[in-house]
Amino acid sequence: MSSSTALRALSGYRRLFRARKQLFTGDERALRESRFAIRAEFDKNKTITGPPEHIEGLLSMIDEAEDMLLHGIVRGELNQDRNVVEVKIGPEHESRMDTETMTHIDPITAETGGKIDGNSAKPKIEITKTSADDAKP
Repeated sequence: MSSSTALRALSGYRRLFRARKQLFTGDERALRESRFAIRAEFDKNKTITGPPEHIEGLLSMIDEAEDMLLHGIVRGELNQDRNVVEVKIGPEHESRMDTETMTHIDPITAETGGKIDGNSAKPKIEITKTSADDAKP
């Protein structure tokens, strides 16, 4: 692996860690599991050699994963009292989501899915929009 490729991989690794921190702020379990998953993928591929197209493909997967973490996933909180999953959509998600027709939730963990599935009535999805200023910690 050339030094420029190694630098791109290291830069991508750092970007993925920043993206996961931004997405999972306040969720220690998600932060821990995402750290292990990212590390495992980089460890698995650290000795990869081969055609430049293959290495370039792996590097573009880093970009795609970062984009997914920053723009493709939203977090919601289950409000059991109201039987509602409260989802706040930031400006970075608005262009990619049709909030009028969003009708389902894909839980990230089995534990989350169990909380939703264990409920006799499926919770409603309540979407609110936030401004860029609201999204900053």
